[in-house]
Amino acid sequence: MTETHQIHGVMDAEDYDHLVRAIVPGQPLLLATIIDYLPPHPRRILELGCGTGILTTMVQEEYPDAEITGIDLSPEMLKTAAAKPDLAGVEFLAQDLRDAWPTDRYDVIVTSLCLHHVSKEDRVMVARRALQALSPGGRFICGDIFRAGDDREEQMQREIWCRGMEQQGVPGDVIRGMVAQREKHMSTFTTVSEFREMLVESGFGHAIVPFTSGFVGLVVGFAGEPEGV
Repeated sequence: MTETHQIHGVMDAEDYDHLVRAIVPGQPLLLATIIDYLPPHPRRILELGCGTGILTTMVQEEYPDAEITGIDLSPEMLKTAAAKPDLAGVEFLAQDLRDAWPTDRYDVIVTSLCLHHVSKEDRVMVARRALQALSPGGRFICGDIFRAGDDREEQMQREIWCRGMEQQGVPGDVIRGMVAQREKHMSTFTTVSEFREMLVESGFGHAIVPFTSGFVGLVVGFAGEPEGV
C-alpha cells in the first residue's frame, strides 16, 4: 500500500485523483505552494511517496528539463502514474521510502501527504537521509498531515474537516474510514512546529513553515544557508 494511499485506506488508485481533493483539506493550495517553494532551475528532483503522480505532474510542468525520480511502495499507484502521458520521462521506483534511495545528489527532495504514515523515528531518518542526499543549497519540501496543538483545536478542526467532506459529496463510509485512520495514527503525529524543529535538529541550516490549513501543513528545510529567504 502506498504512503499516499494510506491516507484513507478505502480507495484504490483509480479513485485517488478524484477523491483526494475532497478528502484532504487544502490539498490544491498545498501542492501549489510546494511548487512555489521549489528552488530555481533544479536539475535533479526526488519525490518520496509519489502515488499516482499528481504532484509529479505539476513539478514536470514547472521544470520540464529536470530529471525526476518518483518512489512509491504501491505498484498499482505507480502504474497509474506511469500511464500519464506528461510523465513519460519520469523514473518511477517501486520501493519503501525507508529503503535505500538512488545514490544521486538532488537539488530538491519533495514529499506530499506521506511521512505521517511512518514512525517518528523513521521521519527523523528520512530527514537526515534527505540532508545527505541534497546538493549544497538544496531543499527538502514536505507537505503533510499534522496534529493540532491541543485537544480543543483538534476537535474543532475535525468538525470542519468532516463538514467539508460532506459538502464535497464524500460517501459516509469513506468519511468514517478517514476519521478512524486519523484516530488510529494520532499518537505518531507531530505538530507542524515540532516537525520544523525535527528538521533543524536533523542538521538543516534553516527550516520554515510557509503554509498551514487545518490539519495540512508545509515545511521547507534548507541544506546550508537559505537562498533568497
